[in-house]
Amino acid sequence: MTGDVLGPIVLVCLGYLLLTNLTYAALVLVAVVENAVRRHETASQDYEGLAVSRFTIPVSVIVAAYNEETGIVSAVDSLLGLEYPELEVIVVNDGSTDETLKRLREEFALEPYQVFVRHVFATAEVRSLYRSADHPNLVVVDKANGGKADALNAGLNIARYRYVCGVDADTVFERDALLKGMRRVVEDPARIVGLTSHLGIAEDPERSMAAPRGARPIDGRAFMAYQHLDYLRAFFNNRLAWSRLGFMLCSVGAFQIWRRDVLEEVGGYAEGFTCEDIELTFRVHERFLREGRDYEIHCLPDNVGTTEGPGTVRKLVSQRERWQRVIAETVWHYRRMCFNPRYKSVGLIGAPFYVLTEVIAPVFELLSIVLLALATALGVFDLVLFSVMVAAIAFMNAALTASAIYLEDLQSRTYRLRDLVRLLLLAPFDLVLYRPFIVWARLKGSWRFLRGVKAWHKFERNVRAPA
Repeated sequence: MTGDVLGPIVLVCLGYLLLTNLTYAALVLVAVVENAVRRHETASQDYEGLAVSRFTIPVSVIVAAYNEETGIVSAVDSLLGLEYPELEVIVVNDGSTDETLKRLREEFALEPYQVFVRHVFATAEVRSLYRSADHPNLVVVDKANGGKADALNAGLNIARYRYVCGVDADTVFERDALLKGMRRVVEDPARIVGLTSHLGIAEDPERSMAAPRGARPIDGRAFMAYQHLDYLRAFFNNRLAWSRLGFMLCSVGAFQIWRRDVLEEVGGYAEGFTCEDIELTFRVHERFLREGRDYEIHCLPDNVGTTEGPGTVRKLVSQRERWQRVIAETVWHYRRMCFNPRYKSVGLIGAPFYVLTEVIAPVFELLSIVLLALATALGVFDLVLFSVMVAAIAFMNAALTASAIYLEDLQSRTYRLRDLVRLLLLAPFDLVLYRPFIVWARLKGSWRFLRGVKAWHKFERNVRAPA
């Protein structure tokens, strides 16, 4: 009788596991093609010519900063050091309660500044504007706290250029980040409305980025290394394939390039969601596909910088449960797109992919834990079969991880060989050493989504090593 009850449930869970892994494997094959195409473009691109050409499109870079005193100077320094013909950097201090504004004033010699502001988007009160005496292309907006989306909208009101690049204040960028991001846009600015690119992750981005490409270290702690693997799989196994198939669903908040007129047309960054990046990408897809307009949103494999990763389990859970919430919020809000041929690959493949691998994943993860507990309590737990299944899942995860490591190294040759070998050795143990934290975060995020929680729950920045 026990087998009659548990057997079908086990088969459903196995079916879900098989379907998701086959989906991931299929995406890897597509990602290999996309990576090869973009790698060929990178090798043949005249970046030196692009860096001095008067036809290179100017960009407004917007940094939303809330309590970022730890890394704000490094982030802004890296943006001011970008090798790009014409750009402006707009830092929006979103009502910080720490010394973010003080650090900016001291480091960049800020002075009061008056300029015409287009009030396209309503935002929290802007208290004052500053301009750097040392860097005329740096503007700082000091405003009341309104959240990240509100801060980005305040930056949009001031932005002068046709394309804007929204970035996070805890990220340090490569000098050629904007050149590599905009190279696709320059080729076809009429059709390419949005773009993102690959980012690394480290506990201390400033220290990591101090090393040259090819010799860049990956954090020695296994906890941080597993987050690095997570990023590699997300970008190189998933987003590259999404880009090739026409349903790139997330221009990540740490580096998101958009055509400004498109942002204004769709209403800017939305404040009614936990995060802004996934929802905005869905909204642009929905608008353009519904109206039958020709457009493209891309993800590139180029490493454009390093962002700060949570240094503790508590911080990681806080971040990942927030990600889970916004995915569920966005998919639910745009549920009409799911399996709707009007929305082409976004509706027929992209949105269902998110439902399968993200929205309902916590249900099956929880169900698997309950089944394991029931099987043990009822005396039908088979240790040998369980061990074989765990080994098979670990092998599949390791294979997917190895493909992401290989694709990243082919593209950028950023990291030391010994660190890549260490990642390969760590990969099979992801299932038991790292995945349980992600499972808990996704369960927590799903529960909070059902309760209607929208709070950011920002984790505190990691303590930096003395310079």
